[in-house]
Amino acid sequence: MTDQQLSPVARDLEQYIAELRQIPNDTTSGFQICNTLGGGILDWRIGDSQRKELKFQSETLFNKYLVDDPPLGEDAQKLVSRSHSVKHDIVFTHADLNMRNILIDEYGKLSRVVVDWECAGWYPKSWEYTKTHFGARYTFRWIADVVDRVFNGYRDEFRAEDKLSSMAPSW
Repeated sequence: MTDQQLSPVARDLEQYIAELRQIPNDTTSGFQICNTLGGGILDWRIGDSQRKELKFQSETLFNKYLVDDPPLGEDAQKLVSRSHSVKHDIVFTHADLNMRNILIDEYGKLSRVVVDWECAGWYPKSWEYTKTHFGARYTFRWIADVVDRVFNGYRDEFRAEDKLSSMAPSW
């Protein structure tokens, strides 16, 4: 896509994300971080989510789960602690926004169709940003020209999540 085409895509995606975040968690499950039905999340970043029913009553418990396994050095511990001390709203999240899942029309506009909703659910507001980086790590132009324009203010969370995901066992 050209630079001229990427700008409206970023703007449309930002509006789309804002609309998604307005969907309330009406699952009555009692879990803040859960899938669309109130059950366990499925997230390719979290290998156990394919084998266990992972749902969390708070962001604190979710963050604790993310750091339970990997051994963290002092610098990584500081980074993660700083990031996890920030409380985020829990919002409806696609949780797998990558270029394959966002359909663009022939004019370079977001077609208002996003596919592959199996990972969707309620997560901390920063999760969509960190997960978008996770799914598109080596697509620098997409990250710089779209993702970083749509989501701002989550750099510490990204650095912490990048560190944690690099230390997590492969699934």
